[in-house]
Amino acid sequence: MIQLTPEQIQQQLTDLNFKAQNIRIVTVSAMENEALEKSTSKEGESFYNSYMNVIFRHGERYVLGYRCEDPLVDHAIIKKGDLYFDPTLQANGDFKSYQFAVLTEFKIFDMMKHAKSNKDFPPDVDFLLTKKKHFKNIINIDK
Repeated sequence: MIQLTPEQIQQQLTDLNFKAQNIRIVTVSAMENEALEKSTSKEGESFYNSYMNVIFRHGERYVLGYRCEDPLVDHAIIKKGDLYFDPTLQANGDFKSYQFAVLTEFKIFDMMKHAKSNKDFPPDVDFLLTKKKHFKNIINIDK
């Protein structure tokens, strides 16, 4: 995975119609093996996995955003305390910490409420864009 510079990340986010200056970049770390074994980690299903991990209390927040690789990849991870984890990638390959552009974080109730209005699918980037008036802090609604 090619690491992008902060400027490249901001440019790609801007090109995707986001307010890059309002988006935080965090580091996604490896989970302890014991926690990873308890986590849902179906390959290629980051939105579902992160959703289920929050429901089953393996994570405190469902985090939606982009893996900072070229090009950016929409993805979901989980947050526990102040740390961010990606059980999907970690369980299915040689995991290395990476940068993640956080669009939004959902607590369990909000995550489930949004999934209900999204035909029972976990919220994803397309969902945010369809509800852009509610996420105008990160989405450029003028375009």
